[in-house]
Amino acid sequence: MGKEQGVESGYAIAPAAKVGERYTRPRKRTDHMFAGPDYSIIHPGIFPHNVEAAEMATIREWLTFDVEAGWGTDDFEDTVPADAVFPERWRFPDDRYDARDILVDNQVLLKEIEEKRLAILQTAYILGEIEIQESSSNGIKLRVEVRNGTDGHNVPTGFDAERLVFLEVTVTDADDRVVFLSGDRDPNGDIRDSHSLYVHNGELPKDKYLFSLQSRFITRMVRGGEREQVLAINFSPDPLPFLRPSTRSTVLLARPLGVRKHRVTLPPLSSRWAKYEVERSALRESRGPYKVTVKLIAQMLPVNLIAEIQVVGFDYFMSSREVADRIVQGAQVLWEREVEIR
Repeated sequence: MGKEQGVESGYAIAPAAKVGERYTRPRKRTDHMFAGPDYSIIHPGIFPHNVEAAEMATIREWLTFDVEAGWGTDDFEDTVPADAVFPERWRFPDDRYDARDILVDNQVLLKEIEEKRLAILQTAYILGEIEIQESSSNGIKLRVEVRNGTDGHNVPTGFDAERLVFLEVTVTDADDRVVFLSGDRDPNGDIRDSHSLYVHNGELPKDKYLFSLQSRFITRMVRGGEREQVLAINFSPDPLPFLRPSTRSTVLLARPLGVRKHRVTLPPLSSRWAKYEVERSALRESRGPYKVTVKLIAQMLPVNLIAEIQVVGFDYFMSSREVADRIVQGAQVLWEREVEIR
């Protein structure tokens, strides 16, 4: 809660509030922004809460304001056709300009929290060494270290089965042709793990080199055995499905009683190595030098979770596709590094 998130950095000496037209006296001020892994995916006219925005238009009206098209900017307004049709609330250019001013203020706040989120995540997740173990005509072998930079928490922490932190590793040849790729996404925006619908349906191969820190829910089956599930619901796989009431609080445990978690998080100050191998056959029609690009990426939710809960619908008239796309767009590259192999 100091000047710099996640490290001992002292505190600002400044007013804590403005009452009317006067600031309170300067004193030690703690930062209550509390950046974390989550980020907004809704219209910036709705969030962050803005008094002027609430006075200017309703939520339904804000949802009709096309931010991406550039409404309320000179580039858009100077070239808009005279016969262009707008929603009634935004029919006049002056209203669109006023709305854009509000959106700019909100987007400044969203950018600020994005930078703080990146800072705290970079403190928690450290991209360590990249070691080239073999580089010959027989193939390339390398490994990448990921470290937990905190001394008090596992990472991810909290709802670790819903947090997506993974490595994307790309190897390209001298002609910039990709000869190896791990940590890429399927057309839905999921990494190619066992919960990818494209992997499940046999349309794409499972990423056997995938490094991910997302824990897994393991549920007990009625007739014995266990299975992984994206969403840990206490239901029975029966010809007549029914919910079985839990004998303990699902809310307090964050999962039903019949569910355990396969945790793959990193303990405090620990590290783990991801191993990769580019086979000889992948190098046959390519030439060096080769370039390895490693990205450590954090995303608040996996897209497959959206697929699981889409039946309930989403607020603000958002489709499940819109929700999924904005979640992927909000993912942050925490660290990126390149290594050349000759």
